[in-house]
Amino acid sequence: MTSLHQQLADYIDQGVIPPYQYSYPPRSTYRPLQEGRWTIHDVWEKDLANHQVPELNLYLHVPFCDRKCGFCNLYTIISTDEDVFDAYTDALCTQIRDHAEIIQARRLRTVYIGGGTPALLRPRHFEQIFTTIGAVYPNWRSTVEEVAVEATPSSIADEPGEFKALIGMGLTRANVGIQSLVPREIREAGRGGEDEDVIRRAVHTAHELGLPDLSTDLIMGFAGQTPETWRHSVDELARLRPTTISTYFLTVRPDAWFSKTGAYQYMWQPELYDRYDYARQVFLEHGYVQEGSVRYKRPGRGGYAQKVLTFHGVPLLGLGVGARSYTSVLDYMSGSVKPSTAEVADYIKRARSHELAPVTGFELTGEESVRKRLVLDTFDLDLSELDRFGYQQHAAEFEPILDAAESNGLLHRIGRRVQLTPKGFKYRDILSWMFYSEPVKALDREYYETLHAANRRARTNMGTTPLRITGIDLREHVA
Repeated sequence: MTSLHQQLADYIDQGVIPPYQYSYPPRSTYRPLQEGRWTIHDVWEKDLANHQVPELNLYLHVPFCDRKCGFCNLYTIISTDEDVFDAYTDALCTQIRDHAEIIQARRLRTVYIGGGTPALLRPRHFEQIFTTIGAVYPNWRSTVEEVAVEATPSSIADEPGEFKALIGMGLTRANVGIQSLVPREIREAGRGGEDEDVIRRAVHTAHELGLPDLSTDLIMGFAGQTPETWRHSVDELARLRPTTISTYFLTVRPDAWFSKTGAYQYMWQPELYDRYDYARQVFLEHGYVQEGSVRYKRPGRGGYAQKVLTFHGVPLLGLGVGARSYTSVLDYMSGSVKPSTAEVADYIKRARSHELAPVTGFELTGEESVRKRLVLDTFDLDLSELDRFGYQQHAAEFEPILDAAESNGLLHRIGRRVQLTPKGFKYRDILSWMFYSEPVKALDREYYETLHAANRRARTNMGTTPLRITGIDLREHVA
């Protein structure tokens, strides 16, 4: 039995719950790029050379929300000003046109409008966005398999006419944040005004209007949540029958709203994995299949195509303030990682002036490109796809981790293909963290420790050297 085998087994036994791995390297590792080193044209020209069949995911970020959820650490600001929405949509469409050559050089697979709460925009804003995409890529409705937008329950339940208009424009999926169907947990999440009745009306409205894919979510680990309240939410949501359901472990990071309490950490609660087991059992019994470690879908209908394709290595072009672009050579943003109204205003100004360029990011070596796929894509991955990035040169580092995962029952090895087992789906984020490089781990910790140092209440409550705010941290067991 190897030490890696035992280490992985110990993490599982201790109930370690790292943050959900949806990108690598994470945003926390982005640092200012050397001025003039990268142009957007250079990034995408170099990326194009790494793909035999060039494809593209398009992500458009709308940062506006009417409230701040307590667990959220995404790039969002509070605003419902339609004049700002008008100016921002104009800037976003200008940026789409400025990237026409990049988009046209690849087969466009998905369009996702995220946020924030893009459903705050009016139908005219979406019509403007879709018209602009059509001007750049005329046949996009034939090639794109998913057109998605993020929404709130109230934006659907209270404005069914506007939501119907979006479906008429070609919307195929809406991501609707639910988090819970227990009133006190909804309030704990910071979603006051969106009670369980609004959630039910939103789901029924989406069904009645014929939305192809309604994606919902639940969160395990809210303060005051019990096994009984969790089972209530799971059972109720299964009865509502949305096409896609995601179940997330609560992770409170130092840049989330909840951090103002001065207490944040990722969970070490083995009992939360029991809640995962219950949800999985119920959803499978109701006819769902598991698409990823957090997601269940109706066969042939639900799912999250953009996320799946990004995990498979299809690059993502992110436009809008706070949007990230993922390529095989550089992951980058055209602004900082800290949202502000001033930066939104600056984005609008610079987009109109065609002055946007990569500002912060992380340069990917061949080794880091391999790690990216291993972190994100062990659900079903042919390792031979990674040889062009140098997998064989670093195999002595990666193969023992894969062997430890196999010996712990987390994955199957079929020739050079690896596939997660049901147990592997459950503990996938632990396995993913083991593929992080040491430089990425160090940058992640540095970012969050810097935030911690600036939070006086957190220093009082948690001490000057915080634990469990990054990945898997066992230092308390070393002391």
